Order: sequence, then C-alpha cells, then structure tokens
Amino acid sequence: MSLVAKQQHELTMLKNKAVLQREEEAAMLSNASHEMRTPLTTIAGIAEGLQYGVISPDEQQHSYDLIKEEADRLTRLIKSTLSYERLRQQQLENQPENFNVVQLVRRQIDQLLKQAEAVGNEIQDLTKQDIFVYADPDQVAQILTNILANAIQFTTNGIITVSAETDNNQARVIITDTGIGMTEDQLSKMWQRYYKVDPSRAKRGESGLGMAIVQQLVSANHGEIKVSSKLGIGTTFEIVLPVTNN
Repeated sequence: MSLVAKQQHELTMLKNKAVLQREEEAAMLSNASHEMRTPLTTIAGIAEGLQYGVISPDEQQHSYDLIKEEADRLTRLIKSTLSYERLRQQQLENQPENFNVVQLVRRQIDQLLKQAEAVGNEIQDLTKQDIFVYADPDQVAQILTNILANAIQFTTNGIITVSAETDNNQARVIITDTGIGMTEDQLSKMWQRYYKVDPSRAKRGESGLGMAIVQQLVSANHGEIKVSSKLGIGTTFEIVLPVTNN
C-alpha cells in the first residue's frame, strides 16, 4: 500500500508540474503576443498609409525608416524571447572555463564607453588585480553588457563604477550607478518577464526580458545576483561567480 501511495503521489506531482508548465507557456505566449502587437500595428499602419497615398512624398523616407526600426525591434524581441525560453528549459549549452573576469569587465566597459559618454555619463573602472572565475565567458559577457547598458540607460550626466573582489572562493563584480533608482515595488518585479522598470524612459525596442535573461544566465553559471536601489539615488548590482586559481 505504501508503494501505491508513493506512486500516486509521484503521479500527482508530475501532473501538477505539467499543469504549471502549460500555464507558464500560455503566459509566455500571451506576453510575447502583447509585446509584438505594437510594432506590428505600427508597420501595418505605415504600410497602409503608403499604399493609399496618405503619406506625403516628403514623409515617405521617414516612414520607411520607421518600418525598418519597428522590424528590427520585432526581431530583437523574438530573439530575446527564444533565448529566454531556451534558458528556462535548460536547452542553452553552457561551456564553462577558467578566465580572467577583470579582463572581460574592462573589455565590456570599452565597448559601451561611447554609449555612456553620449548621455554625459562617466564609467569608472575600479578593478585592480586579476580575478579568475570558472564560468561561460560569453554568458558572463552578456550578463555584464545587460547590466552596464541598463545603468547607462537610466543614468544621465552621472557616474557608473565597476569594481571586482574575491571573498570565500567567490568572485564579486559590483556595478553601481547614480541613476534614477527604483522603488521597493519595482525591485520586487524587476526579474519578471517583460517587466519594464520605467516604460516612459525605456529604449525603443526594449523587450523587457533583459533582467530575466540575466538571472537565468547567472543561475546557469552557479552564481548569484543581488540588487539594491534607492529612488532618485541609484542602483547597485552584485554578480557573484565561483572563483578559480590562476
């Protein structure tokens, strides 16, 4: 009887898991459809205007530019959605290796420096000594790019600092900005799919999946991510990764 009860319990657990998975997939499809509706509506409206001659010749080039922009936005959204879904289902290959995370941090800063300077931001590199971690370097690069890009996006004429340290066989990369910050409610929702902290200031084409993907990537590399923020003061992200010996 105990064996039958155990089998029934396992069967119930499997059924509940299947129901939860279907609910998550339905929510994913609903959210994706909602996010895709805006660029598709814009493209359809402009195309109709061009088709029936409603848009003047002077405005046609601008209309074509908008169609291209919205199509690119749609492409980014689809790519982000697929990446997140592969991560959620653990289908994304993870290839960890020993590498110098400080060297990677500096490379990501260099890539985003002009973007930061364009909005009056200064990125201060406070890293000092080399720190080696065991993780997938491409995935860690994606994590750093997402967080740095967010810091730049929500900071104007401010300072973004990046530091790194080791503690108890863990490496910590800390990224702090002096941007708009977040409320406690926004902090509690920031890891949700398609959530945008400040839609009024969001970049055109932002999918709202960036932080959800970051969280999945950190988890895939046996790490941890922490965030603290104060509205009007700024935000700090701390990425914790397993450290290795040189």
